[in-house]
Amino acid sequence: MRKIDVGRTVAIRTRVLLALFTTILAATTAACTQAVAGHPEPGMTPVALDRLDVGLFPTEPTDFTMKIDSAADVYSLESRRILGYLVSPYEADPDLRYLWETNLLWGSHLLGSDFDGGTGPLPEEFKPVSDKNFLIAGAATARWNNSARNEKRTAIAVMSFPNPDSARAAAAEYSRATDTEVPGREMLNLPGYADTYAALMPSRDNGQLVAASGSFVVYVSITAPAEQSGQMTGRMTKILDLQLDALRGLTATPPDDILDLPTDPDGILSTTLPSEYLGNAAFTGLVGAYSPTAYLNIELDAAAVHDYSPYGVDLVARNEATVYRTAGAKEAFALQTALTRAGRYDDVIAGPPGITDARCLHREVSNTTHDSFYCVVVYDRFVASIDYHGIGKLPAPELYQATAAQYSILANSR
Repeated sequence: MRKIDVGRTVAIRTRVLLALFTTILAATTAACTQAVAGHPEPGMTPVALDRLDVGLFPTEPTDFTMKIDSAADVYSLESRRILGYLVSPYEADPDLRYLWETNLLWGSHLLGSDFDGGTGPLPEEFKPVSDKNFLIAGAATARWNNSARNEKRTAIAVMSFPNPDSARAAAAEYSRATDTEVPGREMLNLPGYADTYAALMPSRDNGQLVAASGSFVVYVSITAPAEQSGQMTGRMTKILDLQLDALRGLTATPPDDILDLPTDPDGILSTTLPSEYLGNAAFTGLVGAYSPTAYLNIELDAAAVHDYSPYGVDLVARNEATVYRTAGAKEAFALQTALTRAGRYDDVIAGPPGITDARCLHREVSNTTHDSFYCVVVYDRFVASIDYHGIGKLPAPELYQATAAQYSILANSR
């Protein structure tokens, strides 16, 4: 019998096992490092809701009811709808990226103030004309270039009247009222447009346009350096082209049917941080649910977000926070990136403790609609933007508490 060399046998087995292990490890490594087709999708980082500091803010969805007790409240509902057909000044001039103010109009009154540098959305002399011709509702927006040295600012308003005759009469009377208030205007000819009154102010740094179209009146005010006065006719024509094209899709809601307009489609306002002191529909500022085209007129920086279609936004709700409904999580994170893209003088700041995906900024440009500090969070297909005041470069603690509360409301809405 042949003697078996036990030591040699063990050595051979050891080498075989090592070779097998090396082969398996190499195959496993290759499989792990092999490229996978497709693109990585964003996902939410888990959040422990019970550990968030929400202060005194609510964390559960709150039923929303638009208070309607007067004719002004009713007409303000139509104003919110008209806002969706109002052209942004940014479409006509990309220099006008920053929101000056957006207002809803009802009768000869207004929601908001300081529009276009004055005391309201329309010149004071327009009020008796509006009353006489029964202005029903409307919307107005203004944007500027954020330059004190070479300021450019454009305001556009659309107003609804009972019928085309009232609209034509109002347009003519608005122009006459302005002539009385500001004598010496230079009338401008806009070829191809009837029922249109355009003029350059004596200072040559401002032009105004009033035009009737069906039962609507379009008002435009353009402020630009006086040396650019030669461009006024072209600028007015471009805006009028855009605005009248947009109005082709708008039919005025009969007054008796305005109450049937939806005020909280799909209950989206219940997912927003509620206001502690919510007034009637005509006195809640811009609180409401909006179509995408309407809310673009409330965005602060049109250069950052001037088209929601890449994100699939189909509905926006504004209360103490703004909630966007997008097509999905991927689009939601893309919208968050667009909303928080820092400008030259903006500062990225820390987010609220416990919400890793939150993005917060201290922005250089702010106004009565948008405070200087804000955070944007994502939950599922929803994006929420929350802004708050601060002191210097420090946000108020409530910014982070409100952000945490808004996130909790979205999470508890599902």
